[in-house]
Amino acid sequence: MKNILQLSPNNIDSEHICCAISDKKCGEGYQLKKDWLKKEFDNGYVFRRLDARAKVFIEYVPAEKGWAPVDAPNYLLINCFWVSGQYKGKGYGKELLRMAMEDARKQGKNGLITVVGTK
Repeated sequence: MKNILQLSPNNIDSEHICCAISDKKCGEGYQLKKDWLKKEFDNGYVFRRLDARAKVFIEYVPAEKGWAPVDAPNYLLINCFWVSGQYKGKGYGKELLRMAMEDARKQGKNGLITVVGTK
């Protein structure tokens, strides 16, 4: 299994963030998200991804600091969780989720929450 990286203010400029990695038309939005992440790390935002050029990642933050309209004090809010292509079914999603659950335990949180669609 490949390594999982955690992005931080120290490495975000040299690492990709999975979103639109193959679409040059999204360059401005991509940079805006990186700039946003740099600020959100101070709020406890976590971005972990597979050490590969792939869309395999999880993003979460204490729910009290999240942008989604949820009332979930003492939970971690998963903002995005994605495993695509050749990496599906190989345990990467389970490992990313395990790491998020471990962070919740270490921080004394009640667990994880997320908002999902029906399609």
